[in-house]
Amino acid sequence: MSDYTLRRFRPGDESALRRVWKAGFDDTDEYIDAFFAAFAGPDSCVLAEADGIVVSAMYLLDGPVLFPYRRNRLTSAYAYALATLNEYRGRGIGSAVYRGVCALGFERGFDAVCVLPAGEGLYPFYEAGGGARIVSSVRETEYSAQELRGAGRLPCARIPVEEYAGIRESLLQGEAHGAMPESFYRWQDSLCGRYGGGLFVLDGGVAAAEMDGGVCHIRELLVPGGDEKAAAAALASFCRAERYVVRAPAFWDGPGTVRRHMLARLREEPAFYLPDDLWWGFA
Repeated sequence: MSDYTLRRFRPGDESALRRVWKAGFDDTDEYIDAFFAAFAGPDSCVLAEADGIVVSAMYLLDGPVLFPYRRNRLTSAYAYALATLNEYRGRGIGSAVYRGVCALGFERGFDAVCVLPAGEGLYPFYEAGGGARIVSSVRETEYSAQELRGAGRLPCARIPVEEYAGIRESLLQGEAHGAMPESFYRWQDSLCGRYGGGLFVLDGGVAAAEMDGGVCHIRELLVPGGDEKAAAAALASFCRAERYVVRAPAFWDGPGTVRRHMLARLREEPAFYLPDDLWWGFA
């Protein structure tokens, strides 16, 4: 294993971090620049240097307050966008950066550091190598545009961030869920403004939709006891796409397949039950 050192973000690191980010993800410069403008700071990133260059990095964002059961709560941070230059992979550097991000989160006083693997094959990396555990599940359904054309539609309208946040929390009160920080709502709203989609109120619920080419990702659909297909059809009138991928809480009945979602590494084991189907929300 080559020698490397870990340190935190410093102003001037942006160009090196952009190179690392692009080694792991297909995001545009516009997206990366917007992310740095919104979230970058001394306590927001751990990076690794080797051979005089930045070779790996991961970011730490203030995350939701997790309400796993009744009045119990855990504060959380969100570990995001771990990437390592291709030629430095397989040497344990990424694992060290992830552990460094978790240590930073615990140093800042968070009870948990949450992470969403970029693919199914990465769950063992965070579970076995990083000590994380499943805390969140999603129920995911996919519809084609043709399937939604003949479906009934719920009343639907765009709403501002503040209104969305209030309705969301009222719908999830008493359920195992994460209460999002304002920065997450603002970021989601900015993505919708940049790429299409939006925050919506429906008959008895809310939804956050985001466009990605010919796919509309309904990152969060909360219509407890309602017709989720009719909700997706209503959103289709605002978000024209070829396919619609819908995510909803696993603890509410509805169509689709339940799969694991968010992992969390805990500062210490809580004294109360921690479920594995908590609704983390849009990520």
